[in-house]
Amino acid sequence: MNEPKLMFMKRITIYGILLLMALTMQAQTSAKAKERVTEVRKLYAAAKERMAQNDRKENPARSGMETTFYYMVPGAGPTKHHIHYYFGEEENDEGETTAFTPYFITVSYNVAARNFYEEYLIDEKTEKLIFAYYHAPEFDGSKSETRYYYYKDGEVAHQDVKGENYHDAVFSTRLVHDFLEAFHHILHVDY
Repeated sequence: MNEPKLMFMKRITIYGILLLMALTMQAQTSAKAKERVTEVRKLYAAAKERMAQNDRKENPARSGMETTFYYMVPGAGPTKHHIHYYFGEEENDEGETTAFTPYFITVSYNVAARNFYEEYLIDEKTEKLIFAYYHAPEFDGSKSETRYYYYKDGEVAHQDVKGENYHDAVFSTRLVHDFLEAFHHILHVDY
């Protein structure tokens, strides 16, 4: 065999090996991501059940905080912004509440006649974002939805975007950080 043909064959073999390695790594990552999405969906379902119990009027130990504020947006008019925190309570050995730990936040607001809705599922122990959901109506009557599923270390495991994407994964993490900071500032417990 001549020298150029042999070099070409070596290159093809190396590229083939690299391609197989990349596909194998992607398949492993994909399996890991699917596993995390399944885990997050279970956590989400458990949080929604907990929220349903919390929202019952006959529940004397309701743990939630809601805040609503109103403001004017130039060109869009009056806006109503509503944030609802669902939280658990940490207790010491004597049964006294020592901290409040948010596990779910819902946000709804309008811009003109369009109503937006957001959900954030949070790990109560680490206060890291686990899941973010965004719903937005479009001018043509369709709707946009975005879902982010996060690994425990804060990296995105999977994203599902249908329509327009109004928040990226990094912005979502920063936004939740700000919501949690506001929560702890308002609901500061000092025993």
